[in-house]
Amino acid sequence: MSANTVSVSSEFDIFASKPMQSAVADTTEVIYKPKASVDQSDLEFLIPSDDETYIDLDIKLHIRGNFTKADGTALDNTDFTAVKNYVLHSLFSQCSVALNGLTITQAAEL
Repeated sequence: MSANTVSVSSEFDIFASKPMQSAVADTTEVIYKPKASVDQSDLEFLIPSDDETYIDLDIKLHIRGNFTKADGTALDNTDFTAVKNYVLHSLFSQCSVALNGLTITQAAEL
């Protein structure tokens, strides 16, 4: 090897395709809705466990909503709106993950 050659382990190749278990029979995408009304201050999701099923924790949160005026009325064509960077940071102040009632990760309030 020359002095200018750099060798990097394959574990650092972030663009390589991920290996897939060949024994996987099939995959299923499941949509979980919050346990309670979204009007509350906390959103809580219950993802039930199963001894026969592997749950990939590559979880995505899909949010759909409407922008309204401060008094709750609908916007019209003359109202200009924009969002600032990191919209989800503006919507949520804290995110906690718990498995079997044990808190795994808890973000501090900002």
